Amino acid sequence: MSKDFWIGLMVFIICGLFVAPAVQAQSSLDSLLVELDHVIVKEKEYTSRKENYLEKLKEQLRNQNLSGESRYSIYQSLAGEYETFICDSAIVYANRALYEAADLKNTNWMNDSRIQLARGEAKAGMFSKTLDILGSIDRAQLNRHQLIDYYKTYIDVYIYMIEYNDGYDLTDLIAKKVVCQDSLIQIADTTSFEYATRYGFRCIETRDLASAERILLSYFPKVKPDTKECAEITSILSFLYEQKGDSEKEKEYLAISAISDIKASVKENISLRALAFILFNNDVDINRANRYIKKSLDDANFYNARLRNIQTAKMLPIIDKAYQLDREKQQNRLRILLITVSFLSIVLLIAILLVVKQMKKLARAKQHIEEINARLNELNTVLQDVNKQLKQSNLSLAESNHIKELFISSFLEICTQYIEKLDAFKGTVNRKVKAGQVADILKLTSRTENSALELKELYANFDHAFLNIYPTFVEEFNTLLRIEERYPVMSDKSLNQELRVFALIKLGIKDINKIAVFLHYTPRTVYNYRSKIKSKALNTDEDFEEKVKLLCSDSF
Repeated sequence: MSKDFWIGLMVFIICGLFVAPAVQAQSSLDSLLVELDHVIVKEKEYTSRKENYLEKLKEQLRNQNLSGESRYSIYQSLAGEYETFICDSAIVYANRALYEAADLKNTNWMNDSRIQLARGEAKAGMFSKTLDILGSIDRAQLNRHQLIDYYKTYIDVYIYMIEYNDGYDLTDLIAKKVVCQDSLIQIADTTSFEYATRYGFRCIETRDLASAERILLSYFPKVKPDTKECAEITSILSFLYEQKGDSEKEKEYLAISAISDIKASVKENISLRALAFILFNNDVDINRANRYIKKSLDDANFYNARLRNIQTAKMLPIIDKAYQLDREKQQNRLRILLITVSFLSIVLLIAILLVVKQMKKLARAKQHIEEINARLNELNTVLQDVNKQLKQSNLSLAESNHIKELFISSFLEICTQYIEKLDAFKGTVNRKVKAGQVADILKLTSRTENSALELKELYANFDHAFLNIYPTFVEEFNTLLRIEERYPVMSDKSLNQELRVFALIKLGIKDINKIAVFLHYTPRTVYNYRSKIKSKALNTDEDFEEKVKLLCSDSF
């Protein structure tokens, strides 16, 4: 094989290794974006499901016999459910849970409520208040689970403060966040969600991206889809791939995170806003980016958190302006397209007029050709009729000749038979005369039974000869008669007296006297036979005998 072949093969393999995965990745992202669009359309369904669940919890509070412990548990559940749904409500129910715990003098529950309240205040942007609440908690009283929530809340509030103070010196806030993050990692179970997400995030910050990917991806299958946890870990994964420079996977995980947020009714979200910003910056789909950022703003307003409103509001004018510019570009393209279409329509109209003109000329030419063809068809029909007549004449002549041949053959056969019989009779008479047996001769010539026998043989020979020439005569003759009057077809090729009369007519003998002599009938008998059969005809008004002559015309 040539060198060019191997070079081409290597190029093909390289394209398969690099281009095919890229196409597959793009296809995966497109399907995720389509699913995200579908989920956004169905958002009211998920929100309604969340509100129904919250209403069921509130319904339990209306029970007058409810114990303080039960009220605390419901308040704490409501605060947790509202934490990512409506910020104000989360704070209200966290306060109520704290009051119930204080009334019950349950220090453990009071610490849980303070941590829950601090998370609500942090999400509301009340950073000083959050730090005061967390500072009032004695860490020595917290169990391991509470310590994890405690450090998580500190980490969250520092993250929110870093986002809020973007552009200022963030060194102190970042250092405090790292301390809390390291503290959480040290006490968390290495198989827990908190460890995977916090340690994975810490590895990203320290640029240990391989470890971060290994930790996060190994834990990801354990997370239940369409939950807050799924939204959180996929958001961190998108940050990981942003740091790795893999924009396709970054968008994919942001899309998964946004889908999980919506299905879990998480209104305090950042993934949809981040995805909208990426789509906008890459000029991938400005219309979609505009829809996503407006949806993100609607969620921020619903959640009623100052920080998220500010973050989304900053992006909205930028994307909205780009969306308007894109619409103006589309309108300009539409105008150009409209002008082009109008010009093409005029050209098309002129072309149509020219085509119509040519079609009229063509129609006139076609009409002229059709007239010529019609005249040719007429001449061709006349020619066919002439040829048909000539053919029929030739056939009739051939048929007539053939019939004559058959008649001659039959006649010669019959004559030969009767010559042989006459010679035999002559020999008998000669012998009788020589012997002087005159009385025997008289007796022989006077027998009537011999004449009857000879006559019967004559009729048999006639029938056989006629039916050999016209084998379908009886069947065709029956077609002229009514069904109930038709004659049976005899297997021994014989005719009855009535059929024999019309057999002679078929042969062209119309004279009654000649027919009577041949058949040894009286003319009256022959006339009666003819009249009898004519009365059986389907149509007695027509010339029956002429029809008989036309029978068996195509036998040869």
